Amino acid sequence: MRSLLVVALTAAVLAPSAAEAQRTRDRISFGRDYGNRFSLEPYGGAMKDAYDIGADGDTGYLVGFRIGYTLASRTRLIGNFGFSNTENVSDPGALADYYVYDNVWVMTTGGGEFDVVPGRTSAALGLQFGVGWRKLDLEGTVGSPILPAQPDDEFTAYEMLLPSLNVKHRLSDRATIMAGIQDHMFNFLEGTTQHSPALTLGFSFR
Repeated sequence: MRSLLVVALTAAVLAPSAAEAQRTRDRISFGRDYGNRFSLEPYGGAMKDAYDIGADGDTGYLVGFRIGYTLASRTRLIGNFGFSNTENVSDPGALADYYVYDNVWVMTTGGGEFDVVPGRTSAALGLQFGVGWRKLDLEGTVGSPILPAQPDDEFTAYEMLLPSLNVKHRLSDRATIMAGIQDHMFNFLEGTTQHSPALTLGFSFR
């Protein structure tokens, strides 16, 4: 009887502590300790441009930022703005006189992200939909081209999918470092899908 009383008293003492610990974990998981569920995530990296047909490589820089909103401990909504520039994307062929163009990309997408591996160091799969706008930016000339240059003030829109894999490590309650792999899938609804993979590094701040 005395043993049962001791067990009951121990349970009565420990149960509130365990419940409070669980509530604390839940608050941290859901971001309630951060004051809100929003995060700002600037990033930078390199993108392989599928629309670069130049002879000196097809990789340009990629910068942007994401805005996240935590729905649950492992699920987030994501809004993304990206900018990319790739130099010397034209192919003059046998021409001795030609124009040199850059590809300029502006990309806006939105979607979601799910932690397939949760924890302080986590891995998240994401999928976003949106539009990529591309224009040719006149960089210079070689020789004296006879024909006029192509307009460099008009953007062409491409529908796009953006699947991603991000590995994150939480540095503090408010800061996280992340590395990601993305595939910018342009023109996936019309014609042939053009894949432009990218590698990025960034931070997440609450």
